[in-house]
Amino acid sequence: MSTARVSAQEQGGVRAGNPDGRVLRFSLGSRLAHWNHAITFLILLFTGMALVVRGFGGLLGTAGLRFFGQLHRWMAIPFTVLTIPILLIAARRATARWVREVFRFDRDDLRFFPGFLRELFGLKGDMPPQGKFNAGEKVNSILQILGWPVMVITGWMMVYKTHLPASLMQWVIPVHSLTAMLLGCVVIGHIYLATLLPGFREGLSGMLSGWVPARWAKEHYRKWYDEIAGE
Repeated sequence: MSTARVSAQEQGGVRAGNPDGRVLRFSLGSRLAHWNHAITFLILLFTGMALVVRGFGGLLGTAGLRFFGQLHRWMAIPFTVLTIPILLIAARRATARWVREVFRFDRDDLRFFPGFLRELFGLKGDMPPQGKFNAGEKVNSILQILGWPVMVITGWMMVYKTHLPASLMQWVIPVHSLTAMLLGCVVIGHIYLATLLPGFREGLSGMLSGWVPARWAKEHYRKWYDEIAGE
């Protein structure tokens, strides 16, 4: 049995005899970790904006701001403690591969960005073959991996700010806000690509059911498709 076939079995591979012609892209553990991170982050982002952006206070009123503040703190708990245990317990091998691949860029990854920009503006792009994660997904993953501990540490420092020096908190608060803005822009762009941009929307089914069309996988992630198909 070839190495490629073994890899295909480990990841689900091409479903033999599947009339729909689909391939397994993400396991249940990977999807649970993704959605826990995504949903809690979005709730934290919008409740956090309501707490700090001038004008929201008048719209929400005192009771509304108090509710948003409590919701913000409650969502910080699953954002902090759930994602990594899910990845390590339910998707250990997939997580190890994800971390290993997203920090490795080759020439095809660098050639991805000009083609992606052309497709983003409705032009025909020359897309080089990609692995399981394209170069844009690698950048998104790196920002999430590096940004998550910053958000967690600074966020909990803000919860217990009365126990910390004021000189320290004057740096913690802007770092927390700027990191949230950066990650928020990345996540909103990710949602736009996954839900609205033609040619990318099929990827959303991979995060919902785990499966994506084989034709689409071959077109967008040729290196990964060749690996799992043993081609």
